Amino acid sequence: MRLFVISLFICVTSLTTLTCSKDNPVAQPLTGYGADVNPTGDSIGGGNGYSKIVTQGDFVVHDINELLAALNSAKSGDVVLVASDAKIDLTGLSNINIPAGITLAGNRGQQGAAGPLLFSTSTPFESAIFYVEDNVRITGLRFKGPDDNYHDIDYSVRPESKVLCMALEGANIEVENCEISNFSRGGVEIYPRGKNIHVHHCYLHDIHAYPVITLNKSELPVLIEANRIHWIWHATAGSGYPGTGYEARYNIIVREPAPDSWQPYDGSFAIDMHDYLQVMQETGYHIAGDILNIHHNTFINNAGSDPSVNTSLDAEVRGVPRILAEFHQNIFLNSNPAQAVVHLNGNVWVYDNLYGPQRTLIPIALQTTPQILFVQPPALDVDIPLLGGNIALDIKVNVLNTLELKSVLVELNGKPIYLGTKAPAPGEVIIDTSTLDPSLPYQELTVTATDTRNVVGKHTTLFKV
Repeated sequence: MRLFVISLFICVTSLTTLTCSKDNPVAQPLTGYGADVNPTGDSIGGGNGYSKIVTQGDFVVHDINELLAALNSAKSGDVVLVASDAKIDLTGLSNINIPAGITLAGNRGQQGAAGPLLFSTSTPFESAIFYVEDNVRITGLRFKGPDDNYHDIDYSVRPESKVLCMALEGANIEVENCEISNFSRGGVEIYPRGKNIHVHHCYLHDIHAYPVITLNKSELPVLIEANRIHWIWHATAGSGYPGTGYEARYNIIVREPAPDSWQPYDGSFAIDMHDYLQVMQETGYHIAGDILNIHHNTFINNAGSDPSVNTSLDAEVRGVPRILAEFHQNIFLNSNPAQAVVHLNGNVWVYDNLYGPQRTLIPIALQTTPQILFVQPPALDVDIPLLGGNIALDIKVNVLNTLELKSVLVELNGKPIYLGTKAPAPGEVIIDTSTLDPSLPYQELTVTATDTRNVVGKHTTLFKV
């Protein structure tokens, strides 16, 4: 069975003209792979020649007093334009509110302009400089925080500030054509109310952790597009909260050498989706959000070749997504697919990617598992549902393209209740909740699907009676 509704899906079977297979990969040209595919019309990372530069404003500001006054007075639809030669000192300030509906702009990229600079040399510990409300556009600016460049990091000498550049608290927010650097805890952080977020054509560097991150209850869609991201501790990340996720496409993702003070260093990974902490602590199960779609990105190594200090993964999915994590048409840093994408064994498709310096094509990696979707009972969530009566199971099991299922096993509290070569039809299996032990903290329903390659996918949900 094929699944076409999750994302922008390009069939691996369209590669019929290639003389390779998953068992015998061969090097291929780059057409259709990595960030060079970029169809946006603007260069990755923005800057020189960017096409959507704002040049006029309802307010034109040159210093901190004018900036704060404009943000306080601006109404929805207004443009606050930072003067092209401005260098605005934000030292000592935090929680600056960018109100709903406004555009905060500079001229980064206009005839090669670097763009106006908003900077801080000292910001209150564990704070955010900006809080961003609904329907805001931030464009053409440079933001520089109070923390060191990557190679200078030594927290025993200069403690990290744990400062964040901007917290996106609203819906319909666009951050574009900006340079963001020198923050220890994040560049763009998408807060619980964040929804329909677009971070694109930005240059993010010297951000110690999480250049772009989605947090609890932020809602899809979140699109991270055509950015240049330099990283030492993740480039993009998600909290794993049920219902969350993100898409990253046409990005150049550069692994930089970890600072000497971090050695020994385990390498971390660029693309990150956490397992949601609360559910993991309360149940032992690992939810990795709902959807992750990582495609047409180019991963670059700028960290040297010494594997003792510079090993890293391209991506890690730390739990099982409730819907699907897809990785396709990327150019991965690692030659070994097992080091490119690591996951917890379920709901992950890794297909049509190039690997390592040789750029070896593997149409379907062994990291591709069957996809298991819970309809009834529902997928695991923060709150475990209380169910009664008869539960008519509704479970969907899908495999990628040319793959085929070998078996599907359904277990309730560790005991088999179904075994077949495909998922049970809706209602084919009935759970009589009156026969279950209500003293248990929850009932555990696990589906294990195996394809004809003997690759296994496993997904569990819980309910109470």
